[in-house]
Amino acid sequence: MKISQFRAKAREKLEYKWIKSVLLTLTFLLITYIIAFILNLVPIFGAITSVLLIAPLSYGFLVSLFKINNDTEVSFFDFLNSGLINFGKVWNILFHIILKLILPFFLIAICVMTFSYGIMNQNTSIIFLGLVLYIIALIYAIIKQYSYKLAFYVFYDNPEMSGKEAVEKSAELMQGNIGALFCLDLSFVGWAFLSIFTLGIGLLWLIPYQQISQISFYRDLTGE
Repeated sequence: MKISQFRAKAREKLEYKWIKSVLLTLTFLLITYIIAFILNLVPIFGAITSVLLIAPLSYGFLVSLFKINNDTEVSFFDFLNSGLINFGKVWNILFHIILKLILPFFLIAICVMTFSYGIMNQNTSIIFLGLVLYIIALIYAIIKQYSYKLAFYVFYDNPEMSGKEAVEKSAELMQGNIGALFCLDLSFVGWAFLSIFTLGIGLLWLIPYQQISQISFYRDLTGE
């Protein structure tokens, strides 16, 4: 399928559910904002707890969008239950993704230090080398990150899988398809800029539109 077809499929799924998807997105954003605001009042511990909670709730939100895509009944607070029930499994997946991304981000750090060293010593050759290596490392990091982007989609369909298996399955699905998903995400950049001009209100439409387009992309890869 072409990028335009994934987006068209998402619009088809949302045709009679825009209001529900917008209200669901609003509920999710408000609750996660309130949780983060309250917990961040407690230094360090609050910030850590906020991160620990919001990641599973984000997965719960993805589950709710899957239900909308599947024409299944979903309530505005289902994401709370879905996220907290799978708290441990979500972080197990994230742990394995982080392990996979340590090398790319370590290389980026090395390149930044090389670039900074060149600036401090006013060495044009080292500055140029650091910049080139940084761009290469950044591209490598983006490719690796996209390899594991479907791990939670895989887990939704296969809750019996371990975190490691879900991450590896995502990499398998994305083999040869990273460019397509990157272009799909890139096609929403214009909508993102429009959302800024609406003081972020447009995100209530953009987020479910983009997410369900990605679900369509995932379903296409799995042959469903």
